[in-house]
Amino acid sequence: MKSSFFMRRADALTLTWLVSLTVIDVAMVQWESWWLMPIAMLLCVSACAAKHNHTHCSTFGPRWLNRLMDLWLTLLTGTSTSGIRVAHQVRHHGNNQSPDDFVRCSLVAHLPPGRALLQYVPLVVKEVWKNRGPQHVSQRCKAVQRDCWFERMFLWLLIGYVVFFHGWMALLMLGIPWLFGQWFLIAMNLPQHDGCDTESAWAHSRNVTGWLANGLFLNNGYHTAHHEWPSRHWSELRELHEQQVARELPTHLASETLTGFWIAWWRERRKGGIA
Repeated sequence: MKSSFFMRRADALTLTWLVSLTVIDVAMVQWESWWLMPIAMLLCVSACAAKHNHTHCSTFGPRWLNRLMDLWLTLLTGTSTSGIRVAHQVRHHGNNQSPDDFVRCSLVAHLPPGRALLQYVPLVVKEVWKNRGPQHVSQRCKAVQRDCWFERMFLWLLIGYVVFFHGWMALLMLGIPWLFGQWFLIAMNLPQHDGCDTESAWAHSRNVTGWLANGLFLNNGYHTAHHEWPSRHWSELRELHEQQVARELPTHLASETLTGFWIAWWRERRKGGIA
């Protein structure tokens, strides 16, 4: 349901996680509260999920509020919000698992699960950097480059402020959650699509259906529904999954918990079910 402030009332949960992470970040930097680090790491994954959702379906109605949201998410996650729009929406959603997809699972084909997981994220980062030159930049990319550089400028200003007034240890307290959140969100692409049928309307993704993971990570577990309806608001994905996806989805592609999701993928790849 829409409200006068949010595009959907469910985005109050998004802001709850983002405000909580902001408060924790300030506490860690200001008072060196290292004990908050595990919570910050978890909430940084939530912030990365919120950034993903926001790039697909804007959080607010007015454009200026959405631009402020872009900046806020950039500062909370350590990477530009606009910078992921084309790479994710065009390269991944438009060319899922093709050679143009930066997060294609074939980057770690034929590797055992442990080695695949260790090598996957660095290889994805390498793909992004390899294809960052002008010859690989589409017109759509050029349209968001200004926003991307603007967000990065504010990020570097934040980094400079933290280092100058609070020291390098304070930056480390921000940097560890940033790295963990980005690593986790990229790494999730591997079990979400590894060994799935990219030609199938429903069996192209693994899913997490439990309330806890989807509450923390804003329904990013309903991955089949998200790929089928990428512009739909994240709060609608559970209903879409239950009404249209669940009856068509092979049972081995749905797990109740995030732990079960990782274990199912690990076992399938280890026994050779995934090439």
